[in-house]
Amino acid sequence: MLFIKILAGLFALTFGIVNRRIDAKHRKRKAYAPGDEWAYYSKLSKQGCREGRFMVLSAWVGIGVVFASLVYLASMLLTR
Repeated sequence: MLFIKILAGLFALTFGIVNRRIDAKHRKRKAYAPGDEWAYYSKLSKQGCREGRFMVLSAWVGIGVVFASLVYLASMLLTR
C-alpha cells in the first residue's frame, strides 16, 4: 500500500502542477465551454498540440493509477 501512496503522490506532483497551469491558460482564454475539457484537449491532441497530448496522456495515466489502486486493494482484501 505504501507503493501505491508513493505512486499517487508522485503522479499528483508531476502531472497535477503542469495540468493545472495548462488548464488555467486555456480556461483564461475561454477556449472551451465548461464541462467540455475532455473533448477540447482530445481535439488538440489529434491536431498534434503538445499541451493537448500531455493533458490526454495524464488523464489516461490517472485512470490507470486509480485502476491499479483498486486492483491492489481488492487483492489485499481477497487474500486475507
